[in-house]
Amino acid sequence: MGLASVPWGHAPLMVKSMWDELNRRFTSYEVKVIFSLVAFFLGATPFDTPAVYSILTYTELKHDGYHNVRGGMYKIIDGIVNILLKRGVKFHYNTEIVDVKFSNGRVTDVIDQNGNPWSADIFVINADAAWFRGAILKRKAFCEPKLDKMKWTLAPFTIYLGVKGKINGLSVHNYFLGTNFKEYSSKIFKNQVSLQKPYYYVNVPSRANPEFAPQGSESLFILCPVPDLRYKPDWSDSHELAGNIIADLSERVDYDIANNLDTQIIYNPTHWQKMFNLYKGSGLGLAHDLNQIAYMRPHNTDEKFKNLFYVGSSTIPGTGLPMAVISSKLTTEQIVKRFNGQ
Repeated sequence: MGLASVPWGHAPLMVKSMWDELNRRFTSYEVKVIFSLVAFFLGATPFDTPAVYSILTYTELKHDGYHNVRGGMYKIIDGIVNILLKRGVKFHYNTEIVDVKFSNGRVTDVIDQNGNPWSADIFVINADAAWFRGAILKRKAFCEPKLDKMKWTLAPFTIYLGVKGKINGLSVHNYFLGTNFKEYSSKIFKNQVSLQKPYYYVNVPSRANPEFAPQGSESLFILCPVPDLRYKPDWSDSHELAGNIIADLSERVDYDIANNLDTQIIYNPTHWQKMFNLYKGSGLGLAHDLNQIAYMRPHNTDEKFKNLFYVGSSTIPGTGLPMAVISSKLTTEQIVKRFNGQ
């Protein structure tokens, strides 16, 4: 999203912060905090995120919140895969691209981790668009020192729990916050605040999808936004942090979760980096800083190779599932425009 694509009536929202806009609209501190949390997933705080992004919260309220996908969000992927299979598309799994071969301004092959070449006429990269340009294409503009200077979204610290018994103090979606919101939000990105009592989000998928847990039990997903690996490279304290969160949650909902656990899985930023090549464990790619949006963001089309394209959160238009889906549409339009009739 850039200033040119914002209606002129909303242009002032580009130069004032989300918190300023919420202050103008609401008196309740708690409401302002809840409505401003979307800023964290854009890679900033509500105190330095442009107010125009408050439209995301407005959209959620205007259209009755978010819809639950029966069986979990991955059912969306399963559905897309089934459609493509019917159209003759072949999928190759457990295949990581580690190198690129090119000739005369075009990519000719991508090379997998086993040294096998994969040839095609057109290549679409769904790895992080900034990371891929640096790590695989060796572009100086995206080398590690330069990537480190960019603004990235917070890293995810996630806990997956299977809990015996029903927890009456939880809804499907829950935020658990402290009383030092401004201090916490301004320091969490660079690991300048203690994680002993972190802010976190709890989802109870078994409330919307009973099959996600045995009868009489609950499944819990806990997300705690934390500093990425640039600022906190050592996550040997993962189990301690998870224990602190579970203890805090148990106290708040008046239920002894720790002594009723059936299963527990913890993923810290190191895991997320390794599983998905997320740069330094950043969960949603490049942040929506004013100099990292619209044209200033890594483009959907490659700067050098005419048959190489990108989709995902670190390209245009930006972070989040809807944005990533839109990026695929924009990329498709670019491919059709460039190669239609060829």
